[in-house]
Amino acid sequence: MKRLLIIASLALMIVSCKNDKIEIDSTSAQTFSETVDEISKSLPLLQQDKFKEALQIVFEYKTNRDVSDESRWATVRELLNGKSVDEVFDLAEKIALENKFTWNRNQVPLVNGIPKLADQQVEENTITDPNSDIQRFDFSINQDEKNISLTPFFYNAQGQETQLNEPVTATIDVFNSGNIVYSFRSTINPSSSSDLYRNNLITINYSSLDASKLKNETLDIAVRIQNPERYLTSRKSITIPLDLLGLDQASDSITIANANTKAVNKDAEMAKSLSNRFISNISKKNYSGAFALTRNNDWTTFQKFSSNTTLKSLEQATIKSTSILDADEKITLVGVEVNLKDNSSATYQLTLENINNKLFIVGFK
Repeated sequence: MKRLLIIASLALMIVSCKNDKIEIDSTSAQTFSETVDEISKSLPLLQQDKFKEALQIVFEYKTNRDVSDESRWATVRELLNGKSVDEVFDLAEKIALENKFTWNRNQVPLVNGIPKLADQQVEENTITDPNSDIQRFDFSINQDEKNISLTPFFYNAQGQETQLNEPVTATIDVFNSGNIVYSFRSTINPSSSSDLYRNNLITINYSSLDASKLKNETLDIAVRIQNPERYLTSRKSITIPLDLLGLDQASDSITIANANTKAVNKDAEMAKSLSNRFISNISKKNYSGAFALTRNNDWTTFQKFSSNTTLKSLEQATIKSTSILDADEKITLVGVEVNLKDNSSATYQLTLENINNKLFIVGFK
């Protein structure tokens, strides 16, 4: 059995090496078709579909639409001559970025196929979501004797404060030592430009908090709103006076003294594995693979993500160690120590959030 496994492993390595060396031969239409077919057959099924999509992207966006299809494919053959499968994928991803639509080799195949150039131009001029210009969300906190008040702020792609065009629903979770002590939804309505957000306070009453779950005076407040492509999330910590919570002061001091143990996420190993995959993809310049693991307010498009200067410093980095810094049932903080290509070392903190029962990277610093 062991011998068979070794033989199978060697065979897989040979196929992999063979696939890496296959290049498109555009000497003639026949050699082009033969080498494209050879490359396609060597790929997993999902990647076969993505390879076909990549060819269609080059055809649609890099050829003259006013000539015959035969002439257009002749141009494709010229553009792709001598290229490997990875180089074809790289070219398709670059074309997608230039034409402002989302496509990368690690996505599932597009349900409606490759967007046509004419359709793409119409789509750019059509606003499908009334709040589509909002790219980042934040909030400020104010406290008084009875309440915690959250004031939401919205920003466009240029970082300028803007306002809602239509109401949005916000989900608010209040944590203490990793436990949810209060959770609710609130509607945020548009405000007039002269009274921006002033009437949009989200109020948390102290009396609504589950006092039996409180271990100390620190609350973590996470607010999440829907966005056309992903959730926008912001999270902040505040300290509240214990006497406002109706807790017994004598027992509170003991509780606080014993509250140093962090909540351990049952999916800690999964969080560490996801963080390592993210760093490894960046190290290998597989930005599309890394982007697929994220849901970050500042990375709303692949173009913004792949141009991030902090991420580029991780190219050719190797991972030394990965550890869980803090965790609760929704948010996990992971520390990753790496060796950089200049032989120096650095530690990065990744924030992971459980969104619809799946972990995503929502923060990196």
